[in-house]
Amino acid sequence: MDLVDIEEVMAIILGLVRGEIQLVDPQVGWKEEFLKTQQQIHEATGLALNRIEHIGSTSINGIKAKPMIDIALGVDDIHHVPVDLLKSLKSIQFYRLQVVLENEVVLAKFLDNGKLDTKTHIIHLVEYKGQKWNDLLSFRDQLNASDLLAQEYEALKLSYLLTGNKDMNDYTLYKEDFVKRTVSRNNTTDS
Repeated sequence: MDLVDIEEVMAIILGLVRGEIQLVDPQVGWKEEFLKTQQQIHEATGLALNRIEHIGSTSINGIKAKPMIDIALGVDDIHHVPVDLLKSLKSIQFYRLQVVLENEVVLAKFLDNGKLDTKTHIIHLVEYKGQKWNDLLSFRDQLNASDLLAQEYEALKLSYLLTGNKDMNDYTLYKEDFVKRTVSRNNTTDS
């Protein structure tokens, strides 16, 4: 196989237009894309690799997902995020979004079309080993450990698409009980 053929095989579906909710089949290249992005973030910011984790549905084996790479990025204090860190992330095209979430800063990378309308990567900046960090990783790890749980989550997401509502906030709320129940189950077993 020559170089062109390899690139065609490795092509992945990545990117979601603002206001669109779409789930695609699992892509072999999502994990490699995360690893490449993790290295870019590490080189730009100096953050340790263990503070840059692949989360979200693209990190869960074998389920349909929105074609965006979600990343948890752990900082020491979410209320005092160093300006240099945000500048370093901007230097690799991660831009802070106007999303307001408790104890979290959200950044996104966009398809390079000059419009900033198609997100390809999302960073969830949270406190390293804090509650949100632990919950994000726990959810991912539990779904990767249980095919049944992963399939249940995929079915829930697909059922939302049948509602006809294409609002991202509603989509997130629709999944919230499942996510909380899953995370709390792990918190109960840790006690």
